[in-house]
Amino acid sequence: MTHRSIHASVLALALMISTAAMHTAVRAEELIASTGDGEVVPAEAAQGLSLRNNVMVDDDVVRLGDLFMESLSVGDTPIAQAPAPGQTIALDARFLRQLARAYHLDWQPDSKFEKVLVGRMSQRIDTTQVVATINDAIHERAGNDARLDLVLDGGDVEFTLPTNISPTIGIRNLQYDPTSQRFAATLVVPADGPTVLQRQVSGSIFETIDIPVFNHAMGAGVTVQEADLQWISVRTDRLIGNVVTDSRQLVGMTTKRPLRTGQMLRGSDLVMTPAIRKNTLITLALQSGQMNLTVTGRALEDAAIGQPIRVINVNSKKELTGIVRDASTIVIPVAGQLTLN
Repeated sequence: MTHRSIHASVLALALMISTAAMHTAVRAEELIASTGDGEVVPAEAAQGLSLRNNVMVDDDVVRLGDLFMESLSVGDTPIAQAPAPGQTIALDARFLRQLARAYHLDWQPDSKFEKVLVGRMSQRIDTTQVVATINDAIHERAGNDARLDLVLDGGDVEFTLPTNISPTIGIRNLQYDPTSQRFAATLVVPADGPTVLQRQVSGSIFETIDIPVFNHAMGAGVTVQEADLQWISVRTDRLIGNVVTDSRQLVGMTTKRPLRTGQMLRGSDLVMTPAIRKNTLITLALQSGQMNLTVTGRALEDAAIGQPIRVINVNSKKELTGIVRDASTIVIPVAGQLTLN
């Protein structure tokens, strides 16, 4: 190698070293601060850092800057895998100490029990949303608007999702047998686009009906008012015989026995509200052709309009049986006319 070649090589090497030193100095200005005695340390190490006790992240990883209240020049550095959506992990004092040393951070744990709880943001598709989606799909398949009660076979049908996935659910491969009242389907999330999550689901289907029940306990002999009623949804296969399904069958009626809140009501649980009460003074009337005969009587029992009732003629003390015409009149059949006096 000639003297001129050696000189050119040394000059090139010196230029490279000079350029590298210049870049190193620029980077140092961004990351370091002077301690006053000429020692150079990272900027984060020149000041105390404040650790967060609880952190929520919205990413697949936990970053160094998530752990401290102060801004860090290397804050975007991933330091741990984030927990699953909706879950929490703990970064303990040992891990945090090693992290501070590795990145030359001015921080030390106060005790071995110090930790950071890191949670992952999430969104949920709950059972109610799942059932509603299946319900709509079955209605579309069956072509009717019957109200349905879906009973799932069990297992987890809820979805916990990261925030970057649309919280919508779709139905695929729906199988529905109205005879056995069974269904099966595949749930997919999201409803549109590439499937991120899917789950198999099956269960039974029952038609339902709304029925009136009491919204509070009712004692015996109480007249039913509209305000005493509420409506509940009941599976048709659970309806007892003679159950009342129309509130008009209840309002104005009288309870025959004490009845519980929410209890299904049968026609035999109620009677028509008496128009005449026991021991009430009433008019006993006999109508036969042109003859109208009335006397004063006393009711021996309660009775509603149109019902038979036992009464007594207060003058003759004779007991008679008549039919309640209104709240003050008992009609005595013609066969009983001889006993009016």
